[in-house]
Order: sequence, then C-alpha cells, then structure tokens
Amino acid sequence: MKKRITALTMVCVMCASLLAGCGGKGEQPSSAAPAGSTQSAQSAQGETTAKTTETAAPEEAPVIVIYNNSGAFNIAGAEAGSESAAYEKMQNYILEQTGVKVEIIMPPSDSGAAKEKLNLLLAGGDQIDAWWGNWHDYAPSGMILPLNTYIENDDYKAIKDAWEPWGSWVGATDTDGTIWVVPRNTSTTPYPIFVRQDWLDLVGMEQPSTLDELNTYLYKIKELDPYGNGETVPLGTQKGGEVMAYLEYSLVGGFVDTGNGSWLDEDGKVKPVWIADGYKDFLAQLNTWYKDGILHKECFSMDKDTFIQSITKGAVGATAAWYSRVTLNDGTLTKNLPDLDLEKYDYAFGINEKGITGPNGKFVQTRTNVSPEGLMISSKCKNPDAVMKFVEWSYHWENYQTAAMGIKDEYWKYDPNDPDAEKNRSVVAIEGGPKYCRDFLVSLGTPMEIQSTEYDEWGRQTMHNLWLQEHLNDFDVTHEPGCEYGITWQNDKLTENIPGYTDIRTYRDEELVKFVNGNRSLDTWDDFVQELYGMGLEDWITEYTRQYNESK
Repeated sequence: MKKRITALTMVCVMCASLLAGCGGKGEQPSSAAPAGSTQSAQSAQGETTAKTTETAAPEEAPVIVIYNNSGAFNIAGAEAGSESAAYEKMQNYILEQTGVKVEIIMPPSDSGAAKEKLNLLLAGGDQIDAWWGNWHDYAPSGMILPLNTYIENDDYKAIKDAWEPWGSWVGATDTDGTIWVVPRNTSTTPYPIFVRQDWLDLVGMEQPSTLDELNTYLYKIKELDPYGNGETVPLGTQKGGEVMAYLEYSLVGGFVDTGNGSWLDEDGKVKPVWIADGYKDFLAQLNTWYKDGILHKECFSMDKDTFIQSITKGAVGATAAWYSRVTLNDGTLTKNLPDLDLEKYDYAFGINEKGITGPNGKFVQTRTNVSPEGLMISSKCKNPDAVMKFVEWSYHWENYQTAAMGIKDEYWKYDPNDPDAEKNRSVVAIEGGPKYCRDFLVSLGTPMEIQSTEYDEWGRQTMHNLWLQEHLNDFDVTHEPGCEYGITWQNDKLTENIPGYTDIRTYRDEELVKFVNGNRSLDTWDDFVQELYGMGLEDWITEYTRQYNESK
C-alpha cells in the first residue's frame, strides 16, 4: 500500500531510516558531516557561522541569515540537521523561487544553550537577519524592526490571513499598534498528561480521570518496570524556560484553583502562581514522586534530545510535558514497539479526553496564554524586504510543505491514487534521497500545520496532525491561566521597574528544584516566601498589578 504522508511524518520517517534507527534503544545518531558541508553538530556546539554552499548565488541576489530557533528541528533524527546535498538543493530551489539566498544557522537542541548562542551571535556582530523570540525582549532597545509596513500590505496577505483567525496578532502588537513579530503560537492546550495505553492494559486500568488514579498507575508501572533493567520512567518531564514550566502547565491546576498563571488576590494585587494557596501541595506531590523514582532523577537537567530518546525507545509510562515531545515522535516510537497492537491502540500514548482532575477537584492542565513570541527581523538587517519575501513565500501551502518535507517530486508528490489530491492536499512520500530536516521551515505553526490531513505508513492519521486539528483547543477540560489571559507582559518594564527581577527568577528556580529533590525541606516554605519578599517581590507584585490594570 502506498504511504500517504505529509510534512512532519515524512521527516520523521526519513530521519529514522537514514540515521539507521535514530532514537531506538541503544543507538545514537551519527555526528559525521558529509564532505564539503559545515557540520550541523559542530554548529550546535557553538560554531557561529551559517551553513555555506559551494554554489554561489547570483551577485545581485540578497543573502539573508536566519537563526532557526523556531522549533523546526524538534523531531527525532534532526539532531545533526540535513545532509549538505539536501540543504544545498533546497537553498538553490528557494533562490530560484524567490531571488533570495537563505542561509540557516541551526541552534543547539537545549533551549538554554540555544538562547546563549543567539545572544553571542547578536553581541558578536555576526549577520543575523531574523530569529524567533519574545518581542518585549528586543523592541525597547531598538534591536528589531516594526513589521506593519509588511503585514498591512496585501503583498504579504498570506502571512496575515494565516494567523488572523487565531487571534495571534494581539500578542504580536504593542499598545500603540506596532507589529513586532510574525506570530509563532497562540493560546492552546499543549500540556496534556499522555499515558501509555498498552501499559494501562498491563496493570488493568483505564485512562486516569483523577490524579489519584494517575498515581496508582505510576506506582504500578514503577513496580512492574515494563521497559526493564530499572530503566522505566513512570512520569517523563523536563525543565522548561522556567524550570517548573512543564510540570506547572500539566499539573498545577489540580492544586491551585486559579491554574498556572498570575492571579488576582482579594487585595486587588496580581501575584505569581508560586505563592498561591495550593502551590506548596503541588511541590509536595513532586517531592514524593522524586523520592520514589516516579520522576527521573535528572529531569530538571535533561536536554530535549535525551528526553525524546527516552520516549521513542519506549521507556516512558506517562508524560507531563509539551505535547509534541510525544506526537511528533510517535512514528519512531511505533517502529520501536513492533508488538504494539495497532488494531487495539491507534497510538501508544493516549489521554483522558474528559480531562484529569486534581485534589482540589479542578482540571490539572492550564491553557497557555496569547504569545508575544514570533519571528523578528534585526534592525541591522540590510535586506528586510528579502526576509519578508522569503517568509511570505513560506506561507503558501505548497511552499510550506516543501520547506517541511523537501523539494516536490523528489521528496513528495501529490497522491496519484487520489483524483482530488491537490484539493485534499494528500501526498505520497518519495524516499531514498539525502536526509532533509526542515532547515528552511519558517512558517511553522498551527495555521499551516492543520491545512491537510496527514497519514503515516501504517495508514493512521499522524498523531501530531490529529493533535493539531482536534486537541490544541481542549479548553473545556483545562484552566485559563489565572488572571492574565489575553495579556502579554511588557518584559522591558518588568526588568526596568523590578530591580530584583532577574535575581528573583533565578533564586526561585533554584529553590523550587531543591524543594522537589529534597535538598530543601518544605517545612521552610514560609521562610522561602519571605526570602523572596526580601529580594523585592513586592516590587514584582506592584509592576504586574500596574500592567494588569493598564491592559484592562
């Protein structure tokens, strides 16, 4: 049977086959770079130059450099990036299509290292024309360009129309109406508790509907050790941008009545979630899990690739993490579970679609807020028109598909067995070419990803595509984020008006980990809160309250 497959699935299949089972138990991706290319693995370790090719662009063609920290590489097998032949062919194809030569810098897979590398590149004067981030961090200092000239121009209609139905321009725009970024995200429900469906059967359980039931499952899995050799991870997670972010979004709503977000106290002040009633109980649960081996001992230092590998090799029983850690890598996991009954289980992992409730009787997951994150253009960019021309090109569906999968008729084609293939956007994978791993994908986001229904080699709708279409708006079984839904905090004002802002955040993250791993007793919780006030938490509360009142 022909394989009906599109962007993300195709990449996963190709990466898996061409890297000889990358992500499988005991196997590691090759770090060898093809001859004549700049090695992506080296780039991930700090090399500051973009990939270059031997094929020179026409002298008049503008050259732009993009630091692709959009999340495009967040798939199993993409750790080393594309092979040089595939990279060069795509680069030349885009040059022919747009008249722009695009150079891509691949970030390190660890989010902290990726941010550090970006900062070094920007500080070092390297050509970086565009990257992804929070516009509040860059606009006040004049580091990025306003984009109104482009977004309000019909020549860039595809970009505006893609994000308009999602309300995403609110997060991209300041109070004066200045647009600073092309959006990357919008409010969604991306932190479900995924549970291995075949392991539920092993322990004779249904999908958990309460945290107590989840606990029962986790401890049974810990005892049973279905992966073997004591390597089973009952509940997989990793650190987020803020160290507890994944666990907070996935679980804190079951302990804190206002969910994971700043909350409006009875005194009319906006306060952070980590001093809300119930947050200490949340930490107590995490501490118990940590002591009992339910959480991996290195979960707060584990990099993304290691976390993904633990999922794809079949060692994880449940996840409290960003959804695509599971959905994007389901194909690789399925290959590594040859005995998985696909007649019985659509996918190895599933969720309770009616939601999971916590000790407080409320849903554990919190929806994310409107996002100020997006693609921004450097104010030092000599060719902003060229950047936007390439981005606009990327927001046309077939071009998006090409940037995600590889060149049409070499990596994919419309399904010849579907008479309405172009209308249905159904495609057939073409395998065997050099590995391509989404280097030039700059239109990544829900609006483009849901435009077609994607199938994998087992005839299933890909798990990632299903989640994009049906589960990122599970608002009826999740919390709103405290009082801050629809508000994008002005980070420049936070750092300007809260003298201890950075120190409070750093200290908070360090101490919260200690409460979980047992290096600090929860009996000292009240002392911890007072320590934060001593560092300037009242200034924190005052500034958040000011911004809240201003926005309302």
